[in-house]
Amino acid sequence: MTQKIVIGLLWLSVVILEASEAELVEGYPCIRRNNQIYCTGLGSPRLTEKIDKFIDENKALIRRMFGDFEEPDHEFNPNVGRDDHNGHIIHKRPKRAKSNSYNSNKIDSCESSVEIVTPYWASNSAGKIRAIVNTQHLQQAIQQEVCQSVQTKRCNNDCSCEQKYKWHRLLAYDPDDDCKGIFMDWFLFPSCCVCRCNVL
Repeated sequence: MTQKIVIGLLWLSVVILEASEAELVEGYPCIRRNNQIYCTGLGSPRLTEKIDKFIDENKALIRRMFGDFEEPDHEFNPNVGRDDHNGHIIHKRPKRAKSNSYNSNKIDSCESSVEIVTPYWASNSAGKIRAIVNTQHLQQAIQQEVCQSVQTKRCNNDCSCEQKYKWHRLLAYDPDDDCKGIFMDWFLFPSCCVCRCNVL
């Protein structure tokens, strides 16, 4: 019992620490950290029902946008393999290997971790927050590479590690306008970590 309490307190302290370094996104079960939205879920079960209903009523349209989708062989559990702190990480690989697969004599100046995420919410190209369609029928995953530090042994002084981003086109839902249904939209996610230096 004591061990469970200690583990619970440790988890709570991590959540409080992360929340203090992040900004809560008003009206959504999310925080904004490092220019990204981290959410524990869609929030309202009613929203999930609306998305599922639209998919069920518009299967031909969804197939044109997403491709074929089938009933899963197993019961969908959105929390399997997810990171407790972010809610949306389904698989986290170790930090990017120091050796480059093209040339073993070279290494990356900046360390990064590669994550595969299935986001619940994201800001689109117009800065509007949209629900990302991730249900038992439709699962959209993004591979992202996130910087682990601002400076490293090889990237320091007038240089620093900088996060780069890439646009991804995903099926989304506007919770404020049911008439839009499900549509394609553009969202920005971390793509790689580079060492940038000041011009002399």
